[in-house]
Amino acid sequence: MKVLMLNPPGPYCRAGSRWPHRRPIQSVGIDYHPFPFGLAYAASRARADGHAVRVLDCIALGMSADALIAQVREFNPDVVFMETSAPSFRGDVEIMRAIGQPCVAGGAHATATTREHIQAGFAGVIRGEYDQVITDALRLLPRPWLATKTAPATEHAPLVVRLDDIPWPAWDLLPMEKYNDPICRGRSVTVLSSRGCPHRCSFCTLAPYHGGHDYRLRDPKAVCDEIAELIRRYHPDEIYFDDDSISLNRKHVLALCEELRRRRFGVPFSCMGHATVAHDVLEAMAAAGCRAYKFGVESADPDVLRQIPKALELDDVVRTVHDCRRLGIRTHATFVFGLPGETRESAMKTIEFALRLRTHTLQFAIATPYPGTALYEHARGKGWLIKEDWNDFDPAAESVLSYPDYSAADIAEMHALAWRRWQWHILTRQPGTLFHHFHNAYERGGVAGLGRLGWYGAGRLVSFLKARR
Repeated sequence: MKVLMLNPPGPYCRAGSRWPHRRPIQSVGIDYHPFPFGLAYAASRARADGHAVRVLDCIALGMSADALIAQVREFNPDVVFMETSAPSFRGDVEIMRAIGQPCVAGGAHATATTREHIQAGFAGVIRGEYDQVITDALRLLPRPWLATKTAPATEHAPLVVRLDDIPWPAWDLLPMEKYNDPICRGRSVTVLSSRGCPHRCSFCTLAPYHGGHDYRLRDPKAVCDEIAELIRRYHPDEIYFDDDSISLNRKHVLALCEELRRRRFGVPFSCMGHATVAHDVLEAMAAAGCRAYKFGVESADPDVLRQIPKALELDDVVRTVHDCRRLGIRTHATFVFGLPGETRESAMKTIEFALRLRTHTLQFAIATPYPGTALYEHARGKGWLIKEDWNDFDPAAESVLSYPDYSAADIAEMHALAWRRWQWHILTRQPGTLFHHFHNAYERGGVAGLGRLGWYGAGRLVSFLKARR
């Protein structure tokens, strides 16, 4: 079969992202393209099974719908697979209908809304982790995890247990120079040392997608074999571990760090993990070449953290950042506004805590109850969900949640205030953060990237000064 793997066009960060959101129409210089692991692994699996495979990541390539359709006509695939998301679903359906070939959908949103996908015209929908069951799905073979017009999906696809037995991602079919994480310095490549997360955060799509709170580990030697090949092929400035939480298993992360030290790649790495990490683990990470560490805090209100639920002590977060700073590891923290239990007062505490934490970079988002999550079901039951159109589900823009004493407008206001405060903070107190962003804008976009980021920054400064009047 001729198979096209597709991340559809449109202004959305979708495949590879844990929080699908609308991207700016014009890049601001900090251009973010997550590596689409699902598509890349599915492509390598389908190719190993004998199919002719092409991958089009329209978001990373900046490809328009018209250009995509021209590519489809030229390749003439027998079947198309695409990832969908909540905010992009309307556009995804339009692309599916314009393609004119049988289309199969997968991903977190497709898993949660199989019926709506079939009603929209998709030939099949994979429920759960799709990359290693892709061949059966493309053939529309009867399987309990594959929804079709004649049969619902009653189960999740079986999880891959032995992660080191599956083919490496199909890097050669993807525009590797486009993928990056804003915390990384210069050109980066992305790798996984684990899949899944055992935690139960109500806003997270991971458990609904995988079908449980799974957590599977790779052999550190196999991970480093893959890194060696990535370095040989692409000569990156940095390795980025996109694990859902690399630090959850102490034995695993220590073994990985030991193997990284033994290999002496000479390339630093960044990663994402839990907000609290033992000091000796951080020491091992620093010795292995860890340059930056990302983690989620979400809120500075202990009551909000209990309701999510997220087991986290704020003092431990402060200690993690302090330890990282002493070890030369830069930090990136994420916060979410509009979670259950939040008020304007507690949101202000979160802003103040985020600024006092003195991470190198940070991120603010609006709580978005994606279909399939516990937060979505809770919000619908409580009457907190004020918009049903998935096109409005954008954590970078507006709130679709509203509480009796804390409205959607309040949430959006606190989110905007947080960004203004942070941007003023780095302008006046953390020039190193500005240098990091401008350096990356130049590395990835040249003088044009610098100009876009400078223009964006000037606009944000004017907005801040107006708001202070």
